[in-house]
Amino acid sequence: MHLEESPEEIIKQYVAGDEMPTVSIKNNKPAVSYFGQFGILIGMIGAGIIVGGLLSVLVWMMMTGSFPANIEKDLLNPAFGNAAKLMQLVASFGMFFLPAFFYAMLVNKKPLTHLGFRSLVSKKQLLFVVIIVLVGLFLSGALGELNEMIPISKKWALKFHKWEDEYSDQIMAMANMKTFWDYLFTLTVIALAPAIFEEVLFRGGFQQLFIKWFGNVWIGIIVTSILFSAVHVSYYGFLPRAALGIILGLLFYYSKNIWLNILAHFLNNGIAVTQLYAMSKNGKIPKEALEDNMPFFSGSLSVLPTILLVAAGIFALIPLMRAFKKESDRIGANTIDNTYTASDNPFENETVASSI
Repeated sequence: MHLEESPEEIIKQYVAGDEMPTVSIKNNKPAVSYFGQFGILIGMIGAGIIVGGLLSVLVWMMMTGSFPANIEKDLLNPAFGNAAKLMQLVASFGMFFLPAFFYAMLVNKKPLTHLGFRSLVSKKQLLFVVIIVLVGLFLSGALGELNEMIPISKKWALKFHKWEDEYSDQIMAMANMKTFWDYLFTLTVIALAPAIFEEVLFRGGFQQLFIKWFGNVWIGIIVTSILFSAVHVSYYGFLPRAALGIILGLLFYYSKNIWLNILAHFLNNGIAVTQLYAMSKNGKIPKEALEDNMPFFSGSLSVLPTILLVAAGIFALIPLMRAFKKESDRIGANTIDNTYTASDNPFENETVASSI
Protein backbone atom coordinates (compact mmCIF):
# COMPACT_ATOMS: atom_id res chain seq x y z
CA MET A 1 0.00 0.00 0.00
CA HIS A 2 1.18 3.49 -0.85
CA LEU A 3 0.42 6.65 1.04
CA GLU A 4 -1.00 8.14 -2.15
CA GLU A 5 -3.93 5.71 -2.08
CA SER A 6 -7.35 7.05 -1.16
CA PRO A 7 -9.24 5.90 1.97
CA GLU A 8 -11.69 4.01 -0.27
CA GLU A 9 -8.85 2.03 -1.86
CA ILE A 10 -7.40 1.22 1.56
CA ILE A 11 -10.77 -0.05 2.83
CA LYS A 12 -11.26 -2.18 -0.30
CA GLN A 13 -7.85 -3.80 0.27
CA TYR A 14 -8.75 -4.53 3.88
CA VAL A 15 -12.17 -5.99 3.02
CA ALA A 16 -10.62 -8.14 0.28
CA GLY A 17 -8.36 -9.71 2.89
CA ASP A 18 -5.13 -8.02 1.84
CA GLU A 19 -2.38 -7.27 4.32
CA MET A 20 -3.45 -5.03 7.18
CA PRO A 21 -2.83 -1.50 5.94
CA THR A 22 -0.95 1.00 8.06
CA VAL A 23 -0.92 4.74 7.75
CA SER A 24 1.98 6.93 8.82
CA ILE A 25 0.89 9.96 10.78
CA LYS A 26 3.42 12.75 11.28
CA ASN A 27 3.23 15.71 13.58
CA ASN A 28 2.67 18.85 11.55
CA LYS A 29 5.70 20.62 12.99
CA PRO A 30 9.19 19.21 12.45
CA ALA A 31 11.65 18.98 15.34
CA VAL A 32 13.67 21.73 13.63
CA SER A 33 11.58 24.24 11.71
CA TYR A 34 11.82 24.30 7.94
CA PHE A 35 13.08 27.85 8.25
CA GLY A 36 15.84 26.51 10.45
CA GLN A 37 16.62 23.80 7.92
CA PHE A 38 16.69 26.45 5.21
CA GLY A 39 19.12 28.44 7.34
CA ILE A 40 21.37 25.41 7.72
CA LEU A 41 21.44 24.90 3.96
CA ILE A 42 22.17 28.58 3.36
CA GLY A 43 24.96 28.41 5.94
CA MET A 44 26.46 25.45 4.11
CA ILE A 45 26.28 27.39 0.84
CA GLY A 46 28.18 30.24 2.51
CA ALA A 47 30.87 27.83 3.65
CA GLY A 48 30.92 26.27 0.18
CA ILE A 49 31.46 29.67 -1.43
CA ILE A 50 34.48 30.27 0.80
CA VAL A 51 35.97 26.82 0.19
CA GLY A 52 35.24 26.96 -3.55
CA GLY A 53 36.68 30.46 -3.77
CA LEU A 54 39.93 29.49 -2.06
CA LEU A 55 40.33 26.37 -4.20
CA SER A 56 39.57 28.30 -7.40
CA VAL A 57 42.32 30.80 -6.54
CA LEU A 58 44.75 27.89 -6.12
CA VAL A 59 43.67 26.52 -9.50
CA TRP A 60 44.23 29.93 -11.10
CA MET A 61 47.71 30.23 -9.58
CA MET A 62 48.68 26.72 -10.67
CA MET A 63 47.52 27.26 -14.26
CA THR A 64 48.70 30.83 -14.76
CA GLY A 65 51.66 31.00 -12.38
CA SER A 66 50.50 34.33 -11.01
CA PHE A 67 48.48 35.61 -8.04
CA PRO A 68 45.02 36.79 -9.16
CA ALA A 69 45.63 40.46 -8.30
CA ASN A 70 44.11 41.64 -11.60
CA ILE A 71 41.75 38.73 -12.02
CA GLU A 72 38.81 40.82 -13.27
CA LYS A 73 40.93 41.99 -16.18
CA ASP A 74 42.63 38.63 -16.73
CA LEU A 75 39.29 36.80 -16.92
CA LEU A 76 38.55 38.77 -20.10
CA ASN A 77 41.77 37.61 -21.71
CA PRO A 78 41.17 34.63 -24.06
CA ALA A 79 44.71 33.45 -23.27
CA PHE A 80 43.49 32.58 -19.76
CA GLY A 81 40.28 30.98 -21.04
CA ASN A 82 41.01 27.44 -19.81
CA ALA A 83 42.12 28.70 -16.40
CA ALA A 84 38.91 30.72 -16.13
CA LYS A 85 36.85 27.66 -17.04
CA LEU A 86 38.47 25.46 -14.39
CA MET A 87 38.24 28.27 -11.86
CA GLN A 88 34.50 28.52 -12.49
CA LEU A 89 34.18 24.73 -12.28
CA VAL A 90 35.81 24.57 -8.84
CA ALA A 91 33.89 27.58 -7.52
CA SER A 92 30.57 26.11 -8.72
CA PHE A 93 31.39 22.75 -7.15
CA GLY A 94 31.93 24.46 -3.80
CA MET A 95 28.90 26.73 -4.04
CA PHE A 96 26.31 24.28 -5.39
CA PHE A 97 27.23 20.62 -5.08
CA LEU A 98 29.03 20.38 -1.75
CA PRO A 99 26.34 22.21 0.33
CA ALA A 100 23.57 20.07 -1.15
CA PHE A 101 25.49 16.85 -0.58
CA PHE A 102 26.40 17.61 3.04
CA TYR A 103 22.84 18.77 3.76
CA ALA A 104 21.54 15.51 2.27
CA MET A 105 23.93 13.62 4.55
CA LEU A 106 22.25 15.29 7.51
CA VAL A 107 18.71 14.45 6.47
CA ASN A 108 19.10 11.01 4.93
CA LYS A 109 21.29 7.95 5.49
CA LYS A 110 21.47 7.69 1.70
CA PRO A 111 22.33 11.25 0.57
CA LEU A 112 22.62 10.46 -3.14
CA THR A 113 19.19 8.83 -3.08
CA HIS A 114 17.78 11.87 -1.32
CA LEU A 115 19.19 14.08 -4.06
CA GLY A 116 17.49 11.95 -6.72
CA PHE A 117 20.33 9.82 -8.10
CA ARG A 118 18.20 6.88 -9.23
CA SER A 119 18.38 4.40 -12.09
CA LEU A 120 14.62 4.35 -12.69
CA VAL A 121 14.21 5.66 -16.25
CA SER A 122 12.56 4.73 -19.54
CA LYS A 123 13.37 5.47 -23.17
CA LYS A 124 10.13 7.41 -23.52
CA GLN A 125 11.14 9.67 -20.64
CA LEU A 126 14.42 10.43 -22.39
CA LEU A 127 12.59 11.26 -25.60
CA PHE A 128 10.13 13.53 -23.81
CA VAL A 129 13.00 15.33 -22.06
CA VAL A 130 14.65 16.16 -25.40
CA ILE A 131 11.38 17.44 -26.89
CA ILE A 132 10.52 19.42 -23.75
CA VAL A 133 13.96 21.08 -23.79
CA LEU A 134 13.52 22.16 -27.43
CA VAL A 135 10.07 23.60 -26.73
CA GLY A 136 11.48 25.16 -23.56
CA LEU A 137 14.17 26.92 -25.59
CA PHE A 138 11.46 28.40 -27.81
CA LEU A 139 9.55 29.57 -24.72
CA SER A 140 12.72 31.00 -23.17
CA GLY A 141 13.41 32.96 -26.34
CA ALA A 142 9.93 34.48 -26.28
CA LEU A 143 10.25 35.27 -22.57
CA GLY A 144 13.63 36.87 -23.24
CA GLU A 145 11.91 39.22 -25.69
CA LEU A 146 9.18 39.90 -23.14
CA ASN A 147 11.73 40.55 -20.39
CA GLU A 148 13.28 43.27 -22.54
CA MET A 149 9.91 45.02 -22.82
CA ILE A 150 9.31 45.40 -19.08
CA PRO A 151 9.64 49.14 -18.38
CA ILE A 152 12.31 50.18 -15.86
CA SER A 153 14.08 53.44 -15.11
CA LYS A 154 16.92 54.53 -17.37
CA LYS A 155 19.34 54.41 -14.43
CA TRP A 156 18.59 50.75 -13.69
CA ALA A 157 18.50 49.86 -17.38
CA LEU A 158 22.05 51.20 -17.82
CA LYS A 159 23.21 49.32 -14.71
CA PHE A 160 21.61 46.04 -15.80
CA HIS A 161 23.03 46.36 -19.31
CA LYS A 162 26.48 46.98 -17.84
CA TRP A 163 26.23 43.77 -15.79
CA GLU A 164 25.04 41.86 -18.85
CA ASP A 165 27.96 43.21 -20.91
CA GLU A 166 30.49 42.23 -18.22
CA TYR A 167 29.03 38.72 -18.04
CA SER A 168 29.03 38.44 -21.84
CA ASP A 169 32.67 39.50 -22.00
CA GLN A 170 33.63 36.76 -19.52
CA ILE A 171 31.68 34.13 -21.44
CA MET A 172 33.17 35.28 -24.74
CA ALA A 173 36.66 34.84 -23.29
CA MET A 174 35.84 31.33 -22.06
CA ALA A 175 34.09 30.47 -25.33
CA ASN A 176 37.30 30.81 -27.29
CA MET A 177 37.22 27.37 -28.94
CA LYS A 178 39.81 26.86 -31.67
CA THR A 179 39.72 23.05 -31.86
CA PHE A 180 37.20 20.27 -31.36
CA TRP A 181 38.97 19.37 -28.10
CA ASP A 182 38.48 22.94 -26.91
CA TYR A 183 34.79 22.48 -27.69
CA LEU A 184 34.58 19.24 -25.68
CA PHE A 185 36.42 20.82 -22.75
CA THR A 186 34.14 23.86 -22.82
CA LEU A 187 31.09 21.63 -23.14
CA THR A 188 32.15 19.73 -20.02
CA VAL A 189 32.99 22.79 -17.91
CA ILE A 190 30.29 25.23 -19.02
CA ALA A 191 27.43 22.85 -19.90
CA LEU A 192 27.77 19.52 -18.06
CA ALA A 193 29.30 20.53 -14.73
CA PRO A 194 26.81 23.38 -14.03
CA ALA A 195 23.97 21.05 -15.00
CA ILE A 196 25.06 18.55 -12.34
CA PHE A 197 25.96 21.02 -9.61
CA GLU A 198 22.95 23.35 -9.99
CA GLU A 199 20.36 20.58 -10.31
CA VAL A 200 21.68 18.84 -7.22
CA LEU A 201 21.30 22.01 -5.14
CA PHE A 202 18.13 23.54 -6.54
CA ARG A 203 16.02 20.49 -7.35
CA GLY A 204 17.58 17.89 -5.04
CA GLY A 205 18.04 20.33 -2.18
CA PHE A 206 15.89 23.47 -2.21
CA GLN A 207 12.85 22.17 -4.10
CA GLN A 208 12.29 19.16 -1.88
CA LEU A 209 12.71 21.31 1.24
CA PHE A 210 10.36 24.02 -0.03
CA ILE A 211 7.64 21.54 -1.02
CA LYS A 212 7.61 20.14 2.52
CA TRP A 213 7.90 23.60 4.05
CA PHE A 214 5.02 25.18 2.14
CA GLY A 215 2.97 21.99 1.80
CA ASN A 216 2.28 22.82 -1.84
CA VAL A 217 4.09 21.43 -4.88
CA TRP A 218 3.55 24.45 -7.12
CA ILE A 219 4.68 26.97 -4.52
CA GLY A 220 7.76 24.87 -3.80
CA ILE A 221 8.67 24.66 -7.49
CA ILE A 222 7.99 28.34 -8.21
CA VAL A 223 9.96 29.60 -5.19
CA THR A 224 12.87 27.35 -6.18
CA SER A 225 12.69 28.64 -9.76
CA ILE A 226 12.74 32.27 -8.63
CA LEU A 227 15.76 31.54 -6.44
CA PHE A 228 17.42 29.63 -9.29
CA SER A 229 16.97 32.57 -11.65
CA ALA A 230 17.99 35.19 -9.10
CA VAL A 231 21.29 33.42 -8.38
CA HIS A 232 22.34 33.97 -12.00
CA VAL A 233 22.12 37.75 -11.40
CA SER A 234 20.71 38.60 -14.82
CA TYR A 235 17.73 40.95 -15.00
CA TYR A 236 17.16 40.48 -18.72
CA GLY A 237 17.46 36.72 -18.34
CA PHE A 238 15.25 36.47 -15.25
CA LEU A 239 12.02 35.30 -16.91
CA PRO A 240 13.69 32.76 -19.24
CA ARG A 241 15.66 31.19 -16.37
CA ALA A 242 12.63 31.19 -14.06
CA ALA A 243 10.65 29.36 -16.77
CA LEU A 244 13.52 26.90 -17.20
CA GLY A 245 13.47 26.38 -13.43
CA ILE A 246 9.75 25.54 -13.47
CA ILE A 247 10.25 23.07 -16.33
CA LEU A 248 13.15 21.41 -14.51
CA GLY A 249 11.15 21.43 -11.27
CA LEU A 250 8.26 19.58 -12.87
CA LEU A 251 10.58 17.06 -14.51
CA PHE A 252 12.13 16.25 -11.14
CA TYR A 253 8.86 16.14 -9.23
CA TYR A 254 7.29 13.74 -11.73
CA SER A 255 10.34 11.51 -12.31
CA LYS A 256 12.12 11.68 -8.91
CA ASN A 257 15.26 11.19 -11.01
CA ILE A 258 17.91 13.92 -10.96
CA TRP A 259 19.67 12.34 -13.96
CA LEU A 260 16.82 13.43 -16.22
CA ASN A 261 17.15 16.97 -14.88
CA ILE A 262 20.88 16.91 -15.50
CA LEU A 263 20.22 15.75 -19.06
CA ALA A 264 17.68 18.54 -19.67
CA HIS A 265 19.91 21.20 -18.13
CA PHE A 266 22.92 19.91 -20.08
CA LEU A 267 21.02 20.01 -23.36
CA ASN A 268 19.92 23.58 -22.64
CA ASN A 269 23.51 24.67 -21.91
CA GLY A 270 25.06 22.42 -24.54
CA ILE A 271 23.00 23.85 -27.39
CA ALA A 272 24.26 27.33 -26.48
CA VAL A 273 27.90 26.14 -26.31
CA THR A 274 27.54 24.31 -29.63
CA GLN A 275 26.08 27.44 -31.20
CA LEU A 276 29.06 29.48 -29.96
CA TYR A 277 31.50 26.86 -31.27
CA ALA A 278 29.87 26.88 -34.71
CA MET A 279 30.05 30.67 -34.82
CA SER A 280 33.66 30.71 -33.65
CA LYS A 281 34.61 28.44 -36.55
CA ASN A 282 33.16 31.01 -38.94
CA GLY A 283 34.84 34.03 -37.36
CA LYS A 284 34.23 36.29 -34.37
CA ILE A 285 31.27 35.49 -32.13
CA PRO A 286 28.69 38.30 -32.01
CA LYS A 287 27.53 39.29 -28.52
CA GLU A 288 23.94 38.82 -29.65
CA ALA A 289 24.60 35.07 -29.63
CA LEU A 290 24.59 35.17 -25.81
CA GLU A 291 21.16 36.77 -25.50
CA ASP A 292 18.37 34.70 -23.97
CA ASN A 293 16.16 35.05 -27.04
CA MET A 294 18.64 33.05 -29.13
CA PRO A 295 18.58 30.82 -31.12
CA PHE A 296 14.91 31.23 -32.04
CA PHE A 297 14.62 35.02 -31.99
CA SER A 298 17.21 37.47 -33.24
CA GLY A 299 15.13 40.57 -33.91
CA SER A 300 12.80 42.81 -31.95
CA LEU A 301 9.13 41.88 -31.76
CA SER A 302 6.15 43.96 -30.64
CA VAL A 303 4.32 43.18 -27.41
CA LEU A 304 1.30 41.29 -28.77
CA PRO A 305 3.22 38.82 -30.99
CA THR A 306 5.63 38.19 -28.11
CA ILE A 307 2.79 37.42 -25.70
CA LEU A 308 1.22 35.11 -28.28
CA LEU A 309 4.55 33.29 -28.71
CA VAL A 310 4.87 32.89 -24.93
CA ALA A 311 1.33 31.49 -24.79
CA ALA A 312 2.09 29.13 -27.68
CA GLY A 313 5.16 27.83 -25.86
CA ILE A 314 3.21 27.24 -22.64
CA PHE A 315 0.35 25.47 -24.40
CA ALA A 316 2.84 23.28 -26.27
CA LEU A 317 4.51 22.28 -23.00
CA ILE A 318 1.32 21.33 -21.14
CA PRO A 319 0.52 18.12 -23.11
CA LEU A 320 4.21 17.20 -23.17
CA MET A 321 4.43 17.48 -19.40
CA ARG A 322 1.25 15.44 -18.99
CA ALA A 323 2.67 12.74 -21.24
CA PHE A 324 5.95 12.80 -19.29
CA LYS A 325 4.04 12.47 -15.99
CA LYS A 326 1.99 9.59 -17.38
CA GLU A 327 5.14 7.74 -18.47
CA SER A 328 6.81 8.45 -15.12
CA ASP A 329 3.78 7.11 -13.28
CA ARG A 330 3.79 4.03 -15.51
CA ILE A 331 7.26 3.03 -14.39
CA GLY A 332 6.40 3.73 -10.75
CA ALA A 333 8.03 7.10 -10.11
CA ASN A 334 4.88 8.36 -8.39
CA THR A 335 5.37 5.75 -5.64
CA ILE A 336 8.85 7.06 -4.76
CA ASP A 337 9.65 9.61 -2.09
CA ASN A 338 13.23 10.87 -2.28
CA THR A 339 12.78 13.04 0.78
CA TYR A 340 13.88 12.14 4.22
CA THR A 341 11.88 9.91 6.54
CA ALA A 342 11.51 10.22 10.29
CA SER A 343 13.92 7.37 10.95
CA ASP A 344 16.60 8.97 8.76
CA ASN A 345 16.11 12.66 9.41
CA PRO A 346 17.14 14.18 12.74
CA PHE A 347 15.16 17.30 11.84
CA GLU A 348 11.80 15.44 11.80
CA ASN A 349 9.64 14.25 14.67
CA GLU A 350 9.00 10.55 15.04
CA THR A 351 6.39 8.87 12.89
CA VAL A 352 3.51 7.11 14.62
CA ALA A 353 2.14 4.09 12.74
CA SER A 354 -1.48 3.08 13.23
CA SER A 355 -3.56 0.32 11.71
CA ILE A 356 -6.99 0.77 10.21
